[in-house]
Amino acid sequence: MPLLPCRRRRLLLLLLFLLAAACRGGDASGDTYDISMCRKEPTYCGEVSISYPFYLANETKDLDGYSNSFCGYPGLAIDCDDGKPTLQLNGTDKYVINNISYGSITSMSLVDQEVAQDNGVCPKVDHNVTFPPGSWLFFPGMSVDYLVFLLGCSFTNPLLPITCNLIGFPGQSYVIPKNQVPQGNWSRVCQRIFEVPVLNYQYVDPNSDAWRRGEYGNVLRQGFQLALNDSGRPTNCTQCEESKGRCGYSQDGVFLGCLCPNGRVSSLRCSSSDTGKSFVSRSILLGN
Repeated sequence: MPLLPCRRRRLLLLLLFLLAAACRGGDASGDTYDISMCRKEPTYCGEVSISYPFYLANETKDLDGYSNSFCGYPGLAIDCDDGKPTLQLNGTDKYVINNISYGSITSMSLVDQEVAQDNGVCPKVDHNVTFPPGSWLFFPGMSVDYLVFLLGCSFTNPLLPITCNLIGFPGQSYVIPKNQVPQGNWSRVCQRIFEVPVLNYQYVDPNSDAWRRGEYGNVLRQGFQLALNDSGRPTNCTQCEESKGRCGYSQDGVFLGCLCPNGRVSSLRCSSSDTGKSFVSRSILLGN
């Protein structure tokens, strides 16, 4: 019987040690961050809801000595100008976001900014859609088709050229659904060629008068879909999110740490104390 209190003391000391270790998180750096970097609730730009892993481009902070760090994924910065959200893909080309759908697969609908701002019947597109290296974005297979812009061409073809003056290239220009482009080495006879993603659409006749006069613009204005490749997350970012943390990155795309809900920065994952939970119950600590 005299040993019982001693055992309880040893048990209490062991549990207190485990609790202290849990509070430290094992891999804690001891650093903290400005919790305003990570919004707890979605914010809106116009009617578009913006939540992690997206973030507002003007909401960056200093993190671990890196200025303009952010809470989110590289390449998912959203500019909100006059209630219009835009996303910049590779290069300088911006796309207006019509909506973002969050779920098991996060996806969004985008429209080329120049197309969205062009009220004419013949919108112009002078670039391909590309992603930065290591991007989490991809085209969902069945939802995407392509229009091919053949600009400034010097050939005769049964296809009729469009009557729109797109970019001012001499020669003929054509806008054709990709699956209807005749075989040939078009790069040798056309000055510029672009493939523009659009939503999957029904069959169109590129030889029709309506198409040649700018009906293709209606297809462009519907935009296209992009989705987030969840399986492409780095291992350390996956572990961070599984522990209720969020990933912090530098502007150069370097993972800086796991941003925990209580304002602590962990190198890998948040502990239970960082998320407001405790491994050890009060009854165990009291020996009941």
